[in-house]
Amino acid sequence: MRRMKENLPLYFCMECESFWHPKVYEEPDDQLQRDADWHITVEERNTIWANNFLDAALHKQPIQSILEIGCGTGTLLSVAKEKGIKIAGYDTNKYVVPIAKERHDVDVNCSIWTPESLNEKYDLVVCISTVEHLEQPQLLLRDISKYCQQWNSKAFISVPFMVERQDWHYLLEEIPQEISNPLYLCDVHINHFSRKGFEQMAHACGATEVEFFPRGWLGYWLSF
Repeated sequence: MRRMKENLPLYFCMECESFWHPKVYEEPDDQLQRDADWHITVEERNTIWANNFLDAALHKQPIQSILEIGCGTGTLLSVAKEKGIKIAGYDTNKYVVPIAKERHDVDVNCSIWTPESLNEKYDLVVCISTVEHLEQPQLLLRDISKYCQQWNSKAFISVPFMVERQDWHYLLEEIPQEISNPLYLCDVHINHFSRKGFEQMAHACGATEVEFFPRGWLGYWLSF
C-alpha cells in the first residue's frame, strides 16, 4: 500500500467514505508471478468459499452461466463447471493462464474484459478481489453495468475487506506490519472501501439494487 498523497484533502475521503491512492501503479512482472503463486496457496480455502457462494447464489436465483472478471487461477470457475454452469473467465495476469488450465482445466482469456468482449448473455458477472487493484474501479463497474443492462444479468462484486471510519488511521501507514491492522501486509491494493463508500460507487455506476451478500466472499449482489 502506498501512503496517501499529502495534498489530497482528508475531508474528501471522509465525505465519500471511500479511499484510494491517486497514483499510477502497475504491478511489476515478479509481483504478477507472486500473485499467481499466492492463488495456489489459498486454493483449498477458495474452493470452500466458491461452493458456499454458488450454493447461496443458486438458491437466490437460477444461474446457468457465469462470467468472471479477474478470475485468477480459475478456482471459482472450476467449481461452477462441476455444477454444470457454463463459464468464461478473464484475467490480465499471464501467469495464471497455465495454472488455471493445468489445475482446473479452465481456459482463461488473458486480456482486459470489456462489454464488447462477449456477444452473448451470462447470467451472473462475478468480480472477486479485483477492483481494489484498479486505479479507477468505477470504470470497470460502469462496464459491468452496461453489460448487465444489455443482457438483463446480475453481478457480484467482492473486495477483501471494508475499511470503516475507525480504521482510517491505518491508511497512513506505508505497508502495515502489525497483524492487528486490517490492511496487514497489503502492499498491492491501491483502493480501499467502506461499505457506504462501495454502495455509493455501485449506485453511481448504475446499480439499482445493492445487497450485501457475504456468502463465501465479502461482497455485494448488484441488480441493474
